[in-house]
Amino acid sequence: MNQLGDLLFSLPVLKAVRRELNVKVYSVVRSDLAPILISSNLVDVVVPKEENFIKNIKNISKEKFDKAILFSESPSSLISAYFAKIKVRVGFKTSSLSFFLNKKVKRIGVPSLFNNRELGFSVGLKNIQRDYEGILDVPESNLNDVKEWFIVNNLDSEKTIAISPGASVKRQDKCLKDNKWVKVIDTVVSQYGLKCVLSGATWESELLNRIARKCKILPKIFVAEKGILDSAAFLKVCSLFVGIDSGAMHLAAAVGTKCVGVFGCTDPLQVGPMPIEKHAIIKRNGISQVTSEDIVSKVKELLAKKLERKI
Repeated sequence: MNQLGDLLFSLPVLKAVRRELNVKVYSVVRSDLAPILISSNLVDVVVPKEENFIKNIKNISKEKFDKAILFSESPSSLISAYFAKIKVRVGFKTSSLSFFLNKKVKRIGVPSLFNNRELGFSVGLKNIQRDYEGILDVPESNLNDVKEWFIVNNLDSEKTIAISPGASVKRQDKCLKDNKWVKVIDTVVSQYGLKCVLSGATWESELLNRIARKCKILPKIFVAEKGILDSAAFLKVCSLFVGIDSGAMHLAAAVGTKCVGVFGCTDPLQVGPMPIEKHAIIKRNGISQVTSEDIVSKVKELLAKKLERKI
């Protein structure tokens, strides 16, 4: 897996493998994402995914695997599994190199948890969770580090909203204009007495600082320099998550934090935060049609529901 969201979509299948099959599980995954699988005890061994698929083949070939479940449709994944001489190679019919597979499963729409469940069923799994909530185990050490960060920055986690405006380099078409995030932050702070923390990956620091400087009251910025589990811990501790369709949104939902998910061209019914009925969704035909008022309204809606539950 190369993307955070795609990896999270695979967790229910891995959980089912752990529960239903007596097998040893290896995962070929990007090194910075591996801690999610390790901390949650979903795999026995991580094989770091190399940029060079020849290295991947060499690494995978060291073990005599019986079966490969290919969540990824990337050519390098299929080639690696084939030339590593894995006996059974299960993947999607829509893969460009699907002739390297000897068991093919129909894919509907974009990569999603629904499609990954179909892969799981095809290899004999019976009971696969319909969402990823509650599977990811965030270590206590990461939670303690984040709680200390809140204390140092004089923030109450119960009154703090995580704002995640960034997307991967290839998906900048999902992003809102800076001024809309500025208006959301200023409105939430002034009208609801809450704090907003801009969060993202280290490479998004310039974007986060640029938005922060335009706000009336400078918000704090959280960048998980120690890795993905600190991101998970931060999102778990926050009261709400507000952001675009991204890996961060799925990570927040996976650790149980309610989300305001902002969608333009992508379909929240396929790739929305799960289970979707627990979250607030904004869907427009294009991301430019989403307004700051739309987002603030959904924040207000989730805050009202939280208040009702406390009463």
